[in-house]
Amino acid sequence: MKRAIWLVGLLAALCLCLTACGGEEKTADLDVHEALAAMLEEAPIEEAMELTEADMLNFYGIEADQMDDFAAALCAVGIKADELVIVKAADEDSAAAVEALLQQRIENRKSEFQNYIPEEYEVLTHGTVARNGVYVRLIVSPQYEALEALYDGLLAG
Repeated sequence: MKRAIWLVGLLAALCLCLTACGGEEKTADLDVHEALAAMLEEAPIEEAMELTEADMLNFYGIEADQMDDFAAALCAVGIKADELVIVKAADEDSAAAVEALLQQRIENRKSEFQNYIPEEYEVLTHGTVARNGVYVRLIVSPQYEALEALYDGLLAG
């Protein structure tokens, strides 16, 4: 009888340990430039323009000190809404700020395209911003589902 009680107690402790340790998803140390290259290979952007640090401030309002690294590309021609942005933020607070700025970018672009080019407005309605720790990404593409899956796979390692 003592052994059964001891075994039940041991199993309960093991279950508690496993549930306590499994709460947080781990993310890989993502190379944002390689991730962007893989995404552009999956869904090329017509007349793509890769963005500089100054562009990140001009287009998104993201300051250099908010980022440890970034990679971003968008269509250089104003008739396509396609955009891909991956930011490794400097810290969690910066990641939250970057997430808000990228979400605002989608809302602003929706306003620009709604009456201008309805097909591209539709692409923007599926645009997403997601944050995983210090990594924040924006995806605006007709192939958004495939790109989200690719990014999630790269982030998971």
